[in-house]
Amino acid sequence: MKSSEVGVLQNPGTREINPRFRNRLPQLMRRVCDILVKIEPEIQDLAVHLKEFQEYLDFEIEKVRLAIQKEEWKDRADRAKLDADKEWLAKLEALRTDFNIDAMTAPATLIRSLFARTKDLFGGVSQD
Repeated sequence: MKSSEVGVLQNPGTREINPRFRNRLPQLMRRVCDILVKIEPEIQDLAVHLKEFQEYLDFEIEKVRLAIQKEEWKDRADRAKLDADKEWLAKLEALRTDFNIDAMTAPATLIRSLFARTKDLFGGVSQD
């Protein structure tokens, strides 16, 4: 086996990549990780506030559902109020459907996952 082949075969799961990319990759990953370390606590704090908001939103939805049920059981339901409440409920439920805390706080988790895959794909990243 030629000595030039040894470097390629040492880590059989990896392939050669653009040398500029290989040289720049460690700095890029380090910089992203430095920023991630700074923002991750803020993202966790954000999740707490988003969960509180979600709980209030869930409460409002249940409150409107109950109001609609009460109105529907009346002998003489106020049709205009019932329609307005149903329209309001639909808007609240649409907001709740789109209110995905995991998606809103996913950057840190996603970055960690992608970096783990990057390390696996390129066989670790070093500056040598």
